[in-house]
Amino acid sequence: MDRGGLGLDVPQLVVVADVDAAGGESPWRQVLDRLRGLRVSVPVAVQVRAKGRPVHALRELALQARRALGDTVPLVLNGPADLARELGFVGVHWPESEIPPEVPQEAAGLLRSASVHGVEALAAAEEVAHYAVFGPVFPPGSKAAAGVGVEALREVCRRARVPVLAVGGITRERVALCVQAGAAGVTVVSAVVRAPDPAQAAAVLAEALKTTPVHPPEGFSGTGSKGSR
Repeated sequence: MDRGGLGLDVPQLVVVADVDAAGGESPWRQVLDRLRGLRVSVPVAVQVRAKGRPVHALRELALQARRALGDTVPLVLNGPADLARELGFVGVHWPESEIPPEVPQEAAGLLRSASVHGVEALAAAEEVAHYAVFGPVFPPGSKAAAGVGVEALREVCRRARVPVLAVGGITRERVALCVQAGAAGVTVVSAVVRAPDPAQAAAVLAEALKTTPVHPPEGFSGTGSKGSR
């Protein structure tokens, strides 16, 4: 799914390399080392996330991720777009509370995504993002939260004008449920970063995505996001 002349694919599988979910910086770096050169059967990206860190600390962690993975896996930063661009990340991700009203100049040319928890946030994300991440669909393994369910995912996908990736409690068995509800792919945290073999865990999820046909949900318009690409 190429977006707007960027020359980049919207990933079907996003691995969120979250520092806290990994258990701290040392095990997080080990996860990154094991993801280096990741080769799976669908378009994939690794999102670097370090919630609550000041910008200088986030910059150092993002730089470590860049050094660990190099150009072997597309990197997305959950953080400032100017930092993503400076460090050579291919994309930027915004939490729902930080979705901008228009594409910031520093984010133009980057692959852009946003977390959404409902249709109102989806509408905001569609103005600036190439794809949205909706959930938690199932109770997530990385935090205490309830899942909103597959029907909520289906409704968001039906209304969406951009691809939607499901997040929250994603397992190999649940991939098909999400795709059949209209999701273009999945985003995972603990399923990979807490796995004994992160690369193998990612490969298993990718294979589940590859073998489940993707069908746009009824009513999907697919007209894409607005703003500068």
